[in-house]
Amino acid sequence: VIGVPIASGELGGLDALLSIAQMPKGVPVASVGIDNSKNAALLAIRILNL
Repeated sequence: VIGVPIASGELGGLDALLSIAQMPKGVPVASVGIDNSKNAALLAIRILNL
């Protein structure tokens, strides 16, 4: 899972970032900065190139 929090609402995406960080134990998860889909794409490319 690569989480991309989107800035919205009063918290500006912080709630989305926290929900990504609270994934169940054993679920591999990465997160990028709020509204940073470009970094998520670059991360996915790096993962696929391993």
